[in-house]
Amino acid sequence: MAIHDVKVERAALDARARAILDECPDVFRLIARGAAIDPEHEAIVYLRTALDPAPAVTTARSFLGFVSAAGRWLRENGVGPDDTVSILAPNCTAVSVAYWSAMSFATVHPLNLLFSREAIAAQLAAARTKVLFTPPPGAPGGLVEKVEGVAEAIPTLKRIVTLPLDGRVAFGDETVTPDFARRDPSPATSSPDRVVAILPTGGTTGAPKAARLTNRNVTASAVASMLAFDGRPGDRVLIALPLFHVGGAFVGALSALAAGAAQVVPTAASLRNPEVIKNFWRIVEAQRITIGALVPTALGAVAEVPVGGADISSLRLFATGASVCPPEIERRFLAAWPGDCVRQVYGMTEFAGAITQTPHDFGQKPGSVGFPVALAEVAVLTGGELHRGPSPTGEIVARGPHVFSGYADSRHGRGAFHDGWLRSGDLGRIGADGEVYVTGRIKDVIIRGGHNIDPAGIEDAALGFPGVALAAAVGRPDPYSGETPMLFVSPSHGASIDPAALGHFVEGRIMETPARPRAIVVIPEMPLTPVGKIFKPRLREIAAEEAAREMIAAAAPGVATDVFVATEIERGLVVTVKAPLAHCETLRAELGKLPLTANVIAT
Repeated sequence: MAIHDVKVERAALDARARAILDECPDVFRLIARGAAIDPEHEAIVYLRTALDPAPAVTTARSFLGFVSAAGRWLRENGVGPDDTVSILAPNCTAVSVAYWSAMSFATVHPLNLLFSREAIAAQLAAARTKVLFTPPPGAPGGLVEKVEGVAEAIPTLKRIVTLPLDGRVAFGDETVTPDFARRDPSPATSSPDRVVAILPTGGTTGAPKAARLTNRNVTASAVASMLAFDGRPGDRVLIALPLFHVGGAFVGALSALAAGAAQVVPTAASLRNPEVIKNFWRIVEAQRITIGALVPTALGAVAEVPVGGADISSLRLFATGASVCPPEIERRFLAAWPGDCVRQVYGMTEFAGAITQTPHDFGQKPGSVGFPVALAEVAVLTGGELHRGPSPTGEIVARGPHVFSGYADSRHGRGAFHDGWLRSGDLGRIGADGEVYVTGRIKDVIIRGGHNIDPAGIEDAALGFPGVALAAAVGRPDPYSGETPMLFVSPSHGASIDPAALGHFVEGRIMETPARPRAIVVIPEMPLTPVGKIFKPRLREIAAEEAAREMIAAAAPGVATDVFVATEIERGLVVTVKAPLAHCETLRAELGKLPLTANVIAT
């Protein structure tokens, strides 16, 4: 499409978005807008099992009534506009009601389901949580067990309330009855600038960041995605991401609610349920899914499932996000679903969702992540200079009403902005028509002796090897080069991988000698975030531990040591070694050559 056409289309898109946001300045009114299109349409279709023959269906009218009733329940239980409601529970009907009600009448604080007990307690204390929602005892993941007794250490926490996972809406022993009187939020809660959500930005270890999002941020994000997807009444949108992720909450669920579309929730465990993966195409057929969305790792898993005789003709658009989809994964998926293409969504929590998407009526430019979403601006920062048109490769920055109001912990905000532009930490460029290309992550770039290596090139090469399901390359600390590439791979179901054969295969496809991995490790399961994104911080810790053990073995052969590696906010990678006193000085000197913090403790 010509650049002139792109500009004309973009101006019209921005105008539509502004009109909707003027009409709906807060989350509750945006949900009400979608419900008014057809009050009797299915707002949530909750599958209790992968092939549930009679899913729990909630109409738009009932859902809005549930949200209003839940808001009244919050007020009656002492929760005001400035209070925080935390949710530690998987996606289901009751969780959805609690989530959007808390956002409409208080501040919602959804917790990463993989957080440790210690991390959960720290987050609850930092958020000054007043009410915590959890699933019933015995639910998968031991979520209730993680918070047993936690209230004793958190003075603000007044109640822990269970939510059923069976499609009913109840708060503890109290059944919630829809309030059809439409009790709108008060002016205090409907202000566009009010903080309505505190969302973790990713990760499962260390001290997680938490972004503060306002009504304006959330509604701008949902409307932008709704317009990019061309969300409409009659659509049936697969909601496979959890609500503590902006992709699941705002790009997916809220954009569907605003459009008057149905959300189809494939069990509480979603894509972590093997039966959902196994029966994925049958679910698409049975539920007549029109818009699908999966993270690249899940996309790869689904690509291995035969379509068989399933009728998947209802699908008109499939999106992927959370990380850039490797071309090999896209190729495998398109072999199963020969649709138009896989639409890449690029975003971040601090932007309340998508920064770029390819509009539904545009062709996806190969390798790109689409165009800036409605009301968003994107530029590239190189050497302190901003490029807002076609650009060289640099750091992607963005601005717009979607940009968050800061982190809950202000220490995390250092360097987050450049002259009012949100810094993404991602490397990329802007193409001739304004499309955006993501080429890597600044922190993911492996710097070997001053040579910048994009891990994507290594990973793409490895994914072409038979039996490789997932691949991730990280920098392994090195005393001479700073870092050397280390490749981690996990096998497809039933496959085995010979590291030596894989190494030979990869070397033949990587032209730059410095980019060839020094070490290859086959691991049964790749560490993933709860949304299915490869969790590279953990791989860096493994790589650092291996580097430290190798140096220890060379400096003090046969000496028994304990080695631990962790990632800290202030110091980054920290390796702690416990060793006999006689060897401590030697090990301190050796480990001091690595580009990390080393603590050597005498045993």
